[in-house]
Amino acid sequence: MNLNQCRWLNDVFDSINFENLPHGIIINGSTGIGKKILAKEIANNILLNFKKDNNFKHQVLFDKNTHPDFYLLDKDKIGVNDISRRDKWDEEKGFRDVVTFLTMTPSISKNKVVLIMNADLMNNAAQNALLKSLEEPAPYSYIIMTTNRPKALNQTIYSRCRQININNLSVIETNHWLEKVGVTDYNAMDFPSFATPFDILHDIQNDNHNSYKEFILLMNDFMFSKIDQPQAIKLFTDIDINFIGKINFLVEFLKIILASKLTDNQLSGAYKNFNIAKFSNLKISNIIDDLNNLRFDFFNVSSINETHVLNYFFSELKVSIRQS
Repeated sequence: MNLNQCRWLNDVFDSINFENLPHGIIINGSTGIGKKILAKEIANNILLNFKKDNNFKHQVLFDKNTHPDFYLLDKDKIGVNDISRRDKWDEEKGFRDVVTFLTMTPSISKNKVVLIMNADLMNNAAQNALLKSLEEPAPYSYIIMTTNRPKALNQTIYSRCRQININNLSVIETNHWLEKVGVTDYNAMDFPSFATPFDILHDIQNDNHNSYKEFILLMNDFMFSKIDQPQAIKLFTDIDINFIGKINFLVEFLKIILASKLTDNQLSGAYKNFNIAKFSNLKISNIIDDLNNLRFDFFNVSSINETHVLNYFFSELKVSIRQS
């Protein structure tokens, strides 16, 4: 997938003034919105010295991820050794690290670019190690970071970078894009409201497009006592999404049934049974807040007992939502 196939990314790219580009850039946006595509296109343009030249040699190297002046850091966890010089050999990176890479003279381009994917995964030590490179950047060096969560980095990092925000698409925009990439059997309404284009495409390609529907059916069976809590949690755990995805499902479900009560609108489809449910708006709002806090805590603790957490929230839901 390239930039030209994603109009929302192309529009953001076209708004960038490459003649007056800061040395630190943070691209904010939801998971699956296309941040890596945009970030790599910006990096590519910097390495081509801000020109639209058809520099074949540079382009081939960049496309193969072997350009000597481009450094991609894309890991599940980012520690201080990834940013400043490490003392251990890394099978993939050798002894390379971000700071050392940035201090070396460019090899074949006029510039050097570091792209840190999911920079919100950096711990405090790693962020502090990166600060000097942002405060006193070499004239030829650029750092591009992507984040999935707003305000996830230290304020000092934000103050030294330009932020580029990628907004989520509307249902109509998402459906138009899905049609363009050849998806006609499904549309955005088949997925949670927070689902992004590449998340939807990934779920379809991996046969996970029914995950949210399965979850709503599960909640129906649990809330109306067709299955007990251990069964519900086992079925929920078996759905092929990560823990944060499960929390997002719960939040989406609660927001939809709460909104129906607040606006006095009838639910339909898989939610229809919840029209007869009784609950305290405040109680449901509090559960949503607790789930959102849990989502934040997930990135700040070493581990969370998922079964214990799900037991707690399913118990809260069972006593909070009742049949009329």
